[in-house]
Parts: sequence; C-alpha cells; structure tokens
Amino acid sequence: MTAAGMRMRPIRLGDVSYPYHYGHDCIDDILAALGEYDADRFLVVTDDNVLALHGEALLEGLRALAPVEVLSLPAGDGMKSLEHLAGHLERAVAAGATRRSVVIAFGGGVPGNLAGVLAALLYRGVRMVHVPTTTVAAMDSVISLKQAINSSRGKNHFGTYLTPQAVYLDVALLRTLPDKQLRSGLCEATKNCLAIAPHAIPAMRKLLADGDLTAPESLLWLLEESLAAKTGVTAKDAREQGSGLILEYGHTVGHAVELCDQKLRGAQGVSHGEAVMFGMLVAARIAAELGVLTADEVAVHDELARALGAPLTVPAGITVDEIMATVRSDNKRGYMTAGPDEAVMVLLRGFGEPLGSPDLPLVTVPLWLVEDVVSGLLPAAARLAEEVAV
Repeated sequence: MTAAGMRMRPIRLGDVSYPYHYGHDCIDDILAALGEYDADRFLVVTDDNVLALHGEALLEGLRALAPVEVLSLPAGDGMKSLEHLAGHLERAVAAGATRRSVVIAFGGGVPGNLAGVLAALLYRGVRMVHVPTTTVAAMDSVISLKQAINSSRGKNHFGTYLTPQAVYLDVALLRTLPDKQLRSGLCEATKNCLAIAPHAIPAMRKLLADGDLTAPESLLWLLEESLAAKTGVTAKDAREQGSGLILEYGHTVGHAVELCDQKLRGAQGVSHGEAVMFGMLVAARIAAELGVLTADEVAVHDELARALGAPLTVPAGITVDEIMATVRSDNKRGYMTAGPDEAVMVLLRGFGEPLGSPDLPLVTVPLWLVEDVVSGLLPAAARLAEEVAV
C-alpha cells in the first residue's frame, strides 16, 4: 500500500519484491497506508519495551482502523521460542483472527522474526508488514524473507520464508533507542561495509568519529547504504543460501556469543549487533592466521568495534567451551561438506572480497583454530583461569 510523503525503495529478492517506505516523523502516513489493507483485525507482535516506548503512537491510530490484538512479551532473544510462538498463535485464533487479518511486526529483529513465523503458520499464511523500531531491524532483518525462531541448542533452527507486504519506517522512532541498541544496528551496517561495500568504510569511520548518530540525515544515510548493500547480494539469492551468505559475516561466533550471553544475562546481555561485531573480530583474526587478511585490515575491524562500543573481548562469565559447543551447532554447516572438527564460516581475503566462491562465500575452518582465536580474546583474568585449569 502507498504511503504518501515517504520515500520508497523496492526490495527485490529473487522473483519477489516488496516496497520499503521510509521517512521522518511520518507515523500518520504509516497509519494511512495500513488503513488501505482493509484488515478485519491487526495482530501486533511486539515486546514490552517497544510497547512502553512507542505503543501509544501506533496503537491509538490502529484501533481507529480495526480491532487490535497486542501480542507482547518481555524483550530479549528468549521470545523466539516454540512455546511463545504457540501461545501467540492460540491467542490470535481466540481473538478472532481470520485470513483477512494483518500481522504487524512492531519492534526489532526478535519480534520481527517471531511475527514472520506466526504469519506464515496462521491459516497457512496471512499478510504481514514490518514497522521496525530498531536500527538492527530497519537496516538488516526486514530486508529478508527469512523468518525463524530458536531451538534449545542454537539460533534460528526452526523457520520459513515469507514475503512481507511492505516495510514502513519512521526514523524518528530510532532516535529514542538506548545508545546500546542504536549502535547494535550500526554494527550490522558496519558488517555490510566490511564485507560488501568497502567504498562506504571512510564515510562510516567519519560518522562514528563525529558522533551524531541520531541525526535524521545520518540515519537516512545508514539506511540507504544498508538497503543498497543487502539488496545487492540478495537480488539473485532471495533465500540467502548462496551468494547472500556473505551477510553471515561475523555470525558464526557472533551467534554463539549472543546465545551464551543471553542465557547468562537475558535481555541485559550483548545485543545481536554487538555479538556480530565481536564475531567479525574473530573472523578477521582467523583470516589473518590463514594469511589472507593483513594486520592493517584487522586493525580497521578493531577500530570500528571500539568506536561502536562493541565488546573487544569475550563477555565476562562465558567460557570458550560454551561458545564452541554452540559453534558446532551453527546452521551454516549444511551448506557445504564439513568434518566433525570443522566450522563453516564467512571469511574475507580483503574488504568486500570473501573467501570461497562468489556463489558460495563459505569456507571450512578447523575448530581448533576457532577455539584458539576465541581463547586469545578472553579477558586477561579469564584467560589466566583457563590456563590454570588446563
């Protein structure tokens, strides 16, 4: 549906496409567009933090259009579980949802993924739109057909592919983010610079040095660069199972750290973007150990991570064994043959130049090397303790 007064960029992923509408201070335009869906009910999948921050701005206008069922949970990656998915589905049916209902993913990447799986399963598929409120969602996760939840052993083990009807972004919502969450999305944008669009690295370094990350022009530049980078590699790989796997840079160890830290600290743990940035530090060091990435290129990774406030060492309380156990269950193993003592990873031979082939930018890495590099990034006290234990 159209959104007057907003910019629009088509997102093309293989044979499908959907519009991405974005602007500043444009909630009224978003509501007007949602009114054109002729929904008999809106199912708003969100979390309690987003609901407290932005619920009033969206829900009052939505209720003037159709009945609204709010499906909210405490924030954090723990939302993405089979138990919570089943609860949301039962509540949606009990509330009177039909095939004319519209699911609204309102929040960050976690409620967005949960909403996507819910929309795909409800009556074998109902319409869904994204209204992102975080930089991670706006600049990364909504530019995808992938919808997934977690198993007890790892991230995104259960899911499907679903094409949203549209994305509607008001960048003014991003300006209210806590600094940690704002920078989380910038970590994903930085991943795009390092792995896909190295021409944007100087501008990213300047933006981070200047420090005004919430200015509308800064957020719009980051968004447009992210849209260009991500759609550039997914246009011919809608399911991100070939060339689009470059977007997994930093995710093998990053997902493991995120999952381990969330189990330890819940929503107070490292954010998705921070964990991915740390995963890129590991990947860069592995590539350097293999002789394909220079010390200067590793140093740029470190500079950007430091400027973003991402962890430069393994978060306190997490052991190398815990990280490696999760790395062994990483969902990229099925894309290529790997031995029991190997991990499948995205590595770079230079900025914007992945190892592997253009059609499959993955390589196998000995698990001992991954473990060695992760061990080298333990905080000093934890490293000493592990050495004593050995």
